[in-house]
Amino acid sequence: MKEQEVVTLALREARNWQAAQFLKRPPAKPPQAKTAHQDPGRSLAGLVCLVDASWQASTRCAGMGWIYKDSTSGWSSSNTSNRSHVASALMSEALAVKAAIIDAASRNFKILSVCSDSKILMDCINTQGRCLEVQGVLNDISALCAHFESISFHFISRSFNTEADSLAKISLQDLVSRIHAN
Repeated sequence: MKEQEVVTLALREARNWQAAQFLKRPPAKPPQAKTAHQDPGRSLAGLVCLVDASWQASTRCAGMGWIYKDSTSGWSSSNTSNRSHVASALMSEALAVKAAIIDAASRNFKILSVCSDSKILMDCINTQGRCLEVQGVLNDISALCAHFESISFHFISRSFNTEADSLAKISLQDLVSRIHAN
C-alpha cells in the first residue's frame, strides 16, 4: 500500500469508528422545555440546579455560576468557573450548563433538574436541535446525561435566576481582573 492509501484508509476507518460510537450511545430524551412562572426551587421536586453565565464581548471572557437546591431538605450548594476565549454569550451559557453537569456527576447526583434563563439553549438541548455555534458542547452535554438516572432541562425567567447570575458575574470579574493584572 502507498502512503496516501494508508492515510485514506485510516481516515475512513476513524470516521466509521466515530459514527459507530455515536450510534452505540443511547440518545438522551429530555422532556420538552417548560417555562417556570414560579420559583423553580418550589415548583420542581428534588434536586434543582440553577445555572447562569456572564460574558464580556470586549475580552471574550465568561463567568459561570450554578447553585444546587434540594426542595425537600432545604440543602443548597454553589460553585463557579470561568474561561477566556469564549466566542459568544450563547457559548458561555452552554459551557456553564456543561460545567454544572460535570460538577453534579462528580458529586454522584443521580436525579437533576437543570434550569437556565437561556431559552435558545434550553430549546436546543430539549429538542436535540442543531445549533452550529455550540454543537460540540451540546454533544458533550448529551453524552454527560448518561451519568444520571434522570435529568431534565427547563427554561426559567431571569427573575428566578438572580443568585446564579450574581455568581457568574463575580466569576467573570475575577477572571477579567486577573487578566488585567498580568
